[in-house]
Amino acid sequence: MATLFWFDIYQPKNWLKRRLRPSWKALQRWRRQIKLLRSRMLAKILPSAAIDNDCLYPPSSVCEATPDWVSTSGRALGAKISRVDPACTVPMPLPMTVHRQMRRQFLMDQSYDYPETFVASVPRGRATNRGLVIAPDGQFLKDVSTYFHDPKLTTEAALNSDWDLEPLTEIDASVAVLATDGASLYYHWLFQLLPRYELMRLAGIDLSRVDYFLVNSQRARFQRETLATLGIEPSRIIDGDKTRYLRARELIVPSVPLGGGCFRPWMVDFLRRNFLLQDRRNMPSPGRRLYISRGLAGYRRVLNEDIVIETLKERGFEVAAMETMSVPEQAAVMASCEVVVAPHGGGMSNVIFCSPGTKIIEIYSPELVATYFWKLSNQLGLQYYYMLGRGHPATLGTDYPQSWDASADIEVDIEILEQTLTRAGI
Repeated sequence: MATLFWFDIYQPKNWLKRRLRPSWKALQRWRRQIKLLRSRMLAKILPSAAIDNDCLYPPSSVCEATPDWVSTSGRALGAKISRVDPACTVPMPLPMTVHRQMRRQFLMDQSYDYPETFVASVPRGRATNRGLVIAPDGQFLKDVSTYFHDPKLTTEAALNSDWDLEPLTEIDASVAVLATDGASLYYHWLFQLLPRYELMRLAGIDLSRVDYFLVNSQRARFQRETLATLGIEPSRIIDGDKTRYLRARELIVPSVPLGGGCFRPWMVDFLRRNFLLQDRRNMPSPGRRLYISRGLAGYRRVLNEDIVIETLKERGFEVAAMETMSVPEQAAVMASCEVVVAPHGGGMSNVIFCSPGTKIIEIYSPELVATYFWKLSNQLGLQYYYMLGRGHPATLGTDYPQSWDASADIEVDIEILEQTLTRAGI
């Protein structure tokens, strides 16, 4: 009964959240700005207050490419860089769908540019618990700082708007920056944060000689599990919930290998090697058909999921909520599947553990078609299909200017779902 009641209030609750969120964010921004203004005035009136300017002010400028900074401003400071992968362009076969028109997001990414990967050493560099990296001369190193901000603002304007007064912790040691914006979510943790650890190894860095590793948080079960699996001792982890802003003797900064959907082969191998059970005797039986539910999510739910599940169960599907499982359990379940159907969301990250030839059907809201799992499926040799949820007929065409609303719920057209299943031979 409690579950039914929660579902009954989900939509009005979300409606209220969406309307209050802009005002809440504005209030938080004003509070930050007032606190900063007060502290800046105090520092000018009373120099003895000794508030570090690096706490009071955001980065003075933005550097688009860390290798450029290392070869210019950073050279005199002793900065170094170790390159791993060169930039390249990867062809992407288009997905399969029953829709008459291919969505523009797929057409745009048929040839996808992978940036180079590298690890930079930044003496006296600063980092926030969001993984924002600042060089000792005050430049914001943009390409190694995944920074989600209001797209209507420039990076400089966003930094000024978001800057908060945080104590600056001095650490006389080497600190590797694993933290990256968004890593409270499973997808960003799995594909942005964790591969930075492997990238350092590929760059020839002796990981046993790194003093500390900075991560966003360790609140979530998947965060603690994966760090333990990698063998990083708790004493060497700097928890961003406790240390929000630091300056290190040496900041070791891997580039962010994901880069909007750049699933390099070494990243796939690293994640499968560490989190997929190698002992097949303990794996679930193969040939499963799985539907990944977002019924426990706080947003982007499937509004008619009961009908979707009923339709899929008639074709032999099971239902799973990935957030109730450990990471190895999620990996093992996915490795046993022959078919996976899921709405777009973090649970789809686990397709990285699927076996070649697995059929994937991803269900999107017309407002948010993000092509990450199509790209990953191509890398893994999976058979990828997609379908769009209900919307105005105009929203289903190639050129629909989607809003990128990550909270938009999905209403599945059951007829389209059945056509897609038939097209996939399920």
